[in-house]
Amino acid sequence: MSRVVALGNFDGVHLGHRVVLRKAVEEARRRGMRSVAATFDPHPRSVLRPDGSPLLLSDMDARCELLLGAGMGEVAVIPFDMELSKKNPEEFAREVLVGRLGAEVVVVGENFRFGHRASGDVGDLRRIMGAFGGEAFGVSVRGMNGGGEISSTRIRELLGEGRVEDASRLLGRPYSVRGEVVVGDKRGRTIGFPTANVEPSPSVIVPARGVYACFVEVDGKRFASCVNIGVAPTFGERESRVEAHVLDFDGDLYGKTMKVEFLRRIRGEEKFGGVDELVAQIGRDSEEARRITDGAK
Repeated sequence: MSRVVALGNFDGVHLGHRVVLRKAVEEARRRGMRSVAATFDPHPRSVLRPDGSPLLLSDMDARCELLLGAGMGEVAVIPFDMELSKKNPEEFAREVLVGRLGAEVVVVGENFRFGHRASGDVGDLRRIMGAFGGEAFGVSVRGMNGGGEISSTRIRELLGEGRVEDASRLLGRPYSVRGEVVVGDKRGRTIGFPTANVEPSPSVIVPARGVYACFVEVDGKRFASCVNIGVAPTFGERESRVEAHVLDFDGDLYGKTMKVEFLRRIRGEEKFGGVDELVAQIGRDSEEARRITDGAK
């Protein structure tokens, strides 16, 4: 069956990506074809410039989930390696898009580049696909964000500054990470605020250190939460952690997979004069997290 292929990295599946995906779905419905989102793994920059490889906004499981949730019929993961990077635009289109994916129509963002040394652009893609009897579309995503382009790079910058609300506006949903709940130092329980120590994939970006109002999801259930990202400076720790104090919950979470959705940063990381001062602040943070999450339900 001929396919309409939406092609891109799609890291984070942000609002700009969704414009491309929507066009692919529309074309597939109009032509009676199947829609396919084609993404690369690993990220091309991690192969071409390992020292400059970006932290990701979504691991592959989350990305596939988001792409299917955006209406795509299926997801095709293209393994990216040095051999693939050396194919010229014609070779990539012939062997991968037409040969491997069965593409009759290809949809990309208007600034998409492909082929060896990014030598191909949307005009080249239209020309090459036309030679195979197909078509290609370059979709503009400008003007969606006050005239600027929405990009995964900009979202990473915002998360690195702790600006999770601004990042969420570009994503079209709260930014989230997921990971296994692992055994921590159990200090939170001794001071009256037990926490779940979540271990996200090391390839995925975690927002800047600080305290956040969040929702967490585990076993299909959603709970308000006050989440600390940092090194516990009051206790002299050095290893950064994601620790979720789940409000109105009492139970064992060890070994479970937890999704953490970031709504708003409450404050930055601080070092307190002692445990009593820390406990009082955690109490205030938890109440603020409750207020924010109640307003977001």
